[in-house]
Amino acid sequence: MNEYDILQLKKLKAKQTFLESVHEEKNYIFQSKAVPLFHTDFSEIIPKPEKQKFKNERKRPRKLVNDVFKKLSTKLHPDRGGDKKMFQKANEAKENNNLSELLDIANEVNMKIEDDETMIPILKEKNVIVEKTIEMIDKSLAWQWYHMGENEKKQARPIFLEILKKELQVDI
Repeated sequence: MNEYDILQLKKLKAKQTFLESVHEEKNYIFQSKAVPLFHTDFSEIIPKPEKQKFKNERKRPRKLVNDVFKKLSTKLHPDRGGDKKMFQKANEAKENNNLSELLDIANEVNMKIEDDETMIPILKEKNVIVEKTIEMIDKSLAWQWYHMGENEKKQARPIFLEILKKELQVDI
């Protein structure tokens, strides 16, 4: 790998770590506070099944992610004397296709995983996905509602009801 690729990879890893933290924080607030508040405040229009819509879907891990996980598991697997919590953390990173997290874990346990240019497009794609997910949360009605003051909510409620009627195709 040339020097530019090394720098690009370093930047992408740092960006992914940052984006994952932003996503984790926003998703926590979104799932535990914003959505429940929104569903409570608009319970007359939001049907019960709609409340179950916000589940995380997992994709099949990519080959490179699997390869890195396999290397890590030789050192981390509890049956081989490894740390159970670290192994579970690595397994979760694999399930989430989180190459950056796997590389961080490898670094933490002093295991050298060779950087290569095939990591660049994977990290770029993952960063775009996380950015879009963050943007989706930010633009959601529940997120906007959660961050409004009481006076803003009074003014916005009729508008939100109209949007919900169109989206859910219901009359109240």
